[in-house]
Amino acid sequence: MNKSLENFKKYLPLLQQFVKRDFKTKYRRSVLGILWSVLNPLGMMLVMTVVFSHLFRAGIENFPVYLMCGQLVFNFYNEASNSAMNSIIWNGALIKKVYIPKYLLPMSSVCTSLVNLLTSFIALIIVIVITRGFMDIFTGNSSGYLHMDVCIWNGNDFMCFSDGF
Repeated sequence: MNKSLENFKKYLPLLQQFVKRDFKTKYRRSVLGILWSVLNPLGMMLVMTVVFSHLFRAGIENFPVYLMCGQLVFNFYNEASNSAMNSIIWNGALIKKVYIPKYLLPMSSVCTSLVNLLTSFIALIIVIVITRGFMDIFTGNSSGYLHMDVCIWNGNDFMCFSDGF
């Protein structure tokens, strides 16, 4: 365990570089850039709120806030799993040229997805302020949920993409 932790610390700057590279690559040719991470969830929430609150008359209090919370977590899992599964394939040339621990690639994909999730939280804060909604995430009652999600997802990646697989 101690040797694994030392090995991880040794490659931590490389992990940071992978995350920066993936984040820059995602928004390289985008006109809106990082702003898209805020506008996309807001647009989806607006369309779904109109459909479910007004057309189907769902009487859920603070529906936009609940919808946005679920949508952000779902998008995180979707993006993290898709990019983590393909990360070793996309970086195949790099793996063949130099030695790097293979677990760094899926972990960097999950960390990049986490950065996108954190930027999307700006949209959630906007929705909470506009609707005057209240969420437990700001009172500390559920502050560990995001941390738990990321740890579980990285654990799944370690199991699937470890050298012994």
